[in-house]
Amino acid sequence: MRALKALMCAAVLAAAATPALAVEKPVAGKQVRFVDGAWSGVPQARDGNVMQCVLAAYRKRADGAQIQFSMVIGRGAGFSFGIGDEGLPKDEVLDDRAEVIVDGKNFPAVGFNITSVNFAMHPGDAAGVLSALAGATKITLRSTGAGYDTGAIELVLPGDALAWLKDCGKLFNIAIDKPSDPNAPALPDPRPPSPEIGPTQWTAVGPPGMDDKQKIETWDASELRDNNGRAIVCMIRRHYYGGSGKDALHTASFFSVSRAKGFSAMLTNSQLKLTAGQPIEATMEIARKQFTGFTAAAVSETEIGIYPQNPVAFAAALDHGVYMNFKSKVTGMELPVQASVVPWLRACARRHAIPFAPKPQ
Repeated sequence: MRALKALMCAAVLAAAATPALAVEKPVAGKQVRFVDGAWSGVPQARDGNVMQCVLAAYRKRADGAQIQFSMVIGRGAGFSFGIGDEGLPKDEVLDDRAEVIVDGKNFPAVGFNITSVNFAMHPGDAAGVLSALAGATKITLRSTGAGYDTGAIELVLPGDALAWLKDCGKLFNIAIDKPSDPNAPALPDPRPPSPEIGPTQWTAVGPPGMDDKQKIETWDASELRDNNGRAIVCMIRRHYYGGSGKDALHTASFFSVSRAKGFSAMLTNSQLKLTAGQPIEATMEIARKQFTGFTAAAVSETEIGIYPQNPVAFAAALDHGVYMNFKSKVTGMELPVQASVVPWLRACARRHAIPFAPKPQ
């Protein structure tokens, strides 16, 4: 994820460079300028290999604020849009319900932070968006999960600039629909924005929404709803199985943001024999640093809930991909928390106005 962010950050900053005037065949590291629309293009290389083709310009949001705007065909995310804007949220988000709107046509996209002032969006139908851009006049990039909406941007995209970008991707054999860098994380499948009211039927596996799973870096993510179909919990979890017969072991880690409790965690161990409500004395390390200020208690016979006093600080400690090590007399568990886990929860919670730290009742 960090390598992808470094590349995408360079892509957004390309708009500020002073390019050459001639339009020619893409050459690694050589910038070209398209006078119509004031676009600049460059194939950006790393270790002698072109990692992404960038087409960038300054544009204005619908409210008149100037932003850096780029279109990228890169090995880290395929075809994507980049935004450089001081108005972006400062926390990490991964929004699988973002939108790219080209002349009124909506395309679901994945939105994610590059830096605190740079954001990227990868549309699921990359080929469809590239086709729609030909002759398009306006584009809107919207991520409710990031709390960001450009409004309609005047595109002013000449045909030769778009053709250069496509040719650059083909020349350097960069896929548009998926990451092709083996070190880049897989992106989730983008979905249309969540409905305000969703499923209301309970299923065999739990409350409404539990069986609708989105894959986030090997974790299963779901929006859980109440009996009226309103989203009340954003949940992401990962299960582990080992052994067989009497030695069979099922462990799992859950992170969730709920209207009732805010951000919390839960650990499962099928061999535990606890009493619901039983306090658990425990210590915890995150990224090899002691994390204090939490309580733990049995949720059921096999489940332990972890409740931080400062949910925002707990979430921040888990950012960027870390290991969490929970230790107690009844059980211990060390688990990886991939870089996309908390950012997905933030985006889901923001979409549904679920606070990470709810107000005391």
